[in-house]
Amino acid sequence: MRKITELILLLKLLKLKPWGDNMGINDENILWKEYFDALEKKNYEKALYLIDKILEIRQDPDIYVRKGKILKVLGKNEEALNAFNKALEINPNYILANFLKGVLLLSLGKLEEAEKVFIKLHKLRKSDLLIKYALAFILKKLGKYNEALEILNDILEKYPQSVVAWDEKGGILYRKGKLKEALQCFDNALKINPNDYKSLYYKGEILIKLGRYGEALKCFKKIINRCKDDITSLMNIIHILIILGKLSEALEYLKRAVELNPDDPVLYLHIGIILNKLGKYDEAIKFFDKVLEINPNFSEAWYGKAIALEKLGKIPEAIECYNRALDLYE
Repeated sequence: MRKITELILLLKLLKLKPWGDNMGINDENILWKEYFDALEKKNYEKALYLIDKILEIRQDPDIYVRKGKILKVLGKNEEALNAFNKALEINPNYILANFLKGVLLLSLGKLEEAEKVFIKLHKLRKSDLLIKYALAFILKKLGKYNEALEILNDILEKYPQSVVAWDEKGGILYRKGKLKEALQCFDNALKINPNDYKSLYYKGEILIKLGRYGEALKCFKKIINRCKDDITSLMNIIHILIILGKLSEALEYLKRAVELNPDDPVLYLHIGIILNKLGKYDEAIKFFDKVLEINPNFSEAWYGKAIALEKLGKIPEAIECYNRALDLYE
């Protein structure tokens, strides 16, 4: 074992690689065989080394793309971009190199650069659905809603059964405040896939804004029947039930929310407020105390506790809690 370690150290000092360059490997076919073997073994550093040796023999855009993909796996994103750019210097219209570059730029949050790449790809491949989706997504992220809608409408004209396109279009219209048009998009998506999460969620959000609480409630209940740990949908259900005055039912859902998020003081606060409204003041105080254990400066909890104490006739204690709440409000 000691001899092997000493050999590796010696190779490093001599700047030699222990996997064969110093053994006379210079034939491209042998290098490719070694490269694919390294990939199969997920030895990406060795694969990168071998692909560089192949590039010394032959400059080819496909080889640079392979290099870029390995660098991406290794988390060397800037070097990967450089490799894709090298491929594009040789062949500017190479679809795969452009696409991988665009996706990498998108993942790095470089939206403006990604936009340029996908606009170019869209000109090269106008009918490519994946490119259209990617470009629409980037335009949406950049706030260029009208341009994104134009592309999505083009997709839907050719592929009216595309749930993704209806979802994306609905999302943009929602952001533009066109709630009824957005609702129609999500309804179209749900006709195709009745269990589409995104459409159900946005439909529920829109129905709340439109004051159609009963319909919204059905959407969010359908979601949590499939995704029981969806805390956001659960909170929407609670919000709607409180608006509808269904306090006991809201309480049951709040208890479910607490199971998912036991350290959230807001949940305990809502339970306390509902218990106050139901006249269960002793129980309410326990939940307000739980809030204050987590956050002693939660003014609403002091106020809720004060109301409960006042209703129970414990006036001095209630006054003390009211004063604490007022101090925190100030």
